[in-house]
Amino acid sequence: MKTRLILSIAAFAVFSSTAFAQSQDEILLKKLIEGAFEDVLTQFKAEKIPDYFTEHFMLIENGEIWNNDSTRNYVERAKSRTPQAKRENRFDYFSIEVKGDVALVSYHNYATFTTENSPPRKIHWLETVVAVKTDAGWRIRLLHNSSGKE
Repeated sequence: MKTRLILSIAAFAVFSSTAFAQSQDEILLKKLIEGAFEDVLTQFKAEKIPDYFTEHFMLIENGEIWNNDSTRNYVERAKSRTPQAKRENRFDYFSIEVKGDVALVSYHNYATFTTENSPPRKIHWLETVVAVKTDAGWRIRLLHNSSGKE
């Protein structure tokens, strides 16, 4: 009886620590994705690109392939547009898989763009991120998206 109790406690401890590690990674991955959209694509902070993307980052969208340089160029152009649209992001995650130092995260990305004197424009994407754990933490290696269905 004592042996069973000890084994049960040990199994629970192992399971709990594994579940905690996974949930910590999930939290960090969500913060990574949401931070990248907020800092880089909403606030247009090109200097934050290395905080979110690997050196060999790729964004695949609408038949185009972007890297850090194209993302930086987009951000610089977007900063100078007038009127400046306000972007609000919302994410609905439906799959997060972590295998060692690689993660696959899939989610719906909803953005609402508003400008003065114009009705809000809403866009929905279906996206998948491949993230890798680096010495500096999780970074996005690949972001692929397509238009989501309403």
